[in-house]
Amino acid sequence: MKSYPEEAIRKFAESLLGNTLAYNWLAENGYNELLILLSLIRGKKESVRWLMENKYVELAAFGNAVLGDKNAFDWLLKNKVALWALVCHAGDGDKQAVKILTEKKLHAHLFLAQAILKLNNDDQMGDLEAAHKFQG
Repeated sequence: MKSYPEEAIRKFAESLLGNTLAYNWLAENGYNELLILLSLIRGKKESVRWLMENKYVELAAFGNAVLGDKNAFDWLLKNKVALWALVCHAGDGDKQAVKILTEKKLHAHLFLAQAILKLNNDDQMGDLEAAHKFQG
């Protein structure tokens, strides 16, 4: 599992919120997998295939979990991808998850969770019906 620097997570969150400069930063710095994850969260089903084929299984699971796929979330837990599972919980408004991210000083991940929560509240996530099932 790849570990991402705080700046990349923050730029990913900003991209989710529509920041074109952050999107460009991700592209210019070689974070293509995060751009594909962004497409998945925005509802482009074919993105999960690219993530799986390029061995970013945890990102495929995270993206589908963000879209409400319980099997994908369970996969994160089963495979000990706790940080991404925690961001999912915080992105659903779980106060305990927010507290843990805050206590561990995972500010960029907390910002990502807040971006997910905002998109959920604004109903701007990808079509949940269109998100295909995670198979990992």
